[in-house]
Amino acid sequence: MFRFSLQNVLEVRERFEKIKYKEYSAELLVQQGLRQQTESRQEALRSSGQHLERVKQDSPSTLPMQWHNQYRQRLKEEMEVLAAQLRDQNEAVEEKRKELVEARRSHRALEILRDKELKRYRKTQERLERAVMDEIAAIYHLYHQ
Repeated sequence: MFRFSLQNVLEVRERFEKIKYKEYSAELLVQQGLRQQTESRQEALRSSGQHLERVKQDSPSTLPMQWHNQYRQRLKEEMEVLAAQLRDQNEAVEEKRKELVEARRSHRALEILRDKELKRYRKTQERLERAVMDEIAAIYHLYHQ
């Protein structure tokens, strides 16, 4: 019966790879959320121009325009903060990606070792089986002469 000598290590590395994959996925979700927030701010900024035109037509006062300018300024500041967070998140995603690649590499290396060891085991088993079959054939031949 074949038993890989490093089976426990292989299982640990497989679990470690799964953990790294989950961490990478979580970082990607955060990155995607930040991108969606940025896009929603950009859309709000674009649509605010149309809103300003309606306000200009409806109100002779400058107060709504001041509010609108403050709103646009706040959106721009939020977008700057989100851009900084997104840059940091991109770095975190890249770091997790590298960790995942390294975990996959170490796991794959053990799988290759297991496959090679399995091939050697099978060759040995086939050689032993052939030797037994040859011996049985020789004995059969001796008794039937």
